[in-house]
Amino acid sequence: MKNIREIEVQKKKIGYGVKIWLTYEGKSILGAGWAKLLDIIDKEEIDSLTQAAKECNYSYKYAWNILKRIEKRTNIPPVITSKGGTGGGGWVKLSDWGRLLLNKYKTLDQEIESLKKRLSI
Repeated sequence: MKNIREIEVQKKKIGYGVKIWLTYEGKSILGAGWAKLLDIIDKEEIDSLTQAAKECNYSYKYAWNILKRIEKRTNIPPVITSKGGTGGGGWVKLSDWGRLLLNKYKTLDQEIESLKKRLSI
C-alpha cells in the first residue's frame, strides 16, 4: 500500500520538457532565444539592434551574428536595417521574412504548450 501512495505523490512531480526550433532545408534557423530576439526587434519601442540585444542579454555582435546566420541559412534577411552616422541613428526592423519566421515559431510554440497542458492530467 505504501508504494502506491508514494507513486501517487511522485507522479504529481512529473512534467514535460520540449525544445522546438524551425528548420530550413534541414538547417536549424530559429529556436527560443533567436525567436526572442526577433520578437523584441518587432516591438514598436525598439528601433536599434543594440536595444534588442540588451533585452536578450546578448552582446551586439552576438545578436548581429544571429541575424546573419538566419540570412546565410535561408538566403533571405530577417531584418531591414539602416546605418546611422557617426552619432548613431541607425535602426532595425523585421522584414516580411523575419515576421513570417517569428509567427511560424510562435504558432508552433503555442501548439506545443497546448499539447503539454492536455498531457498534464
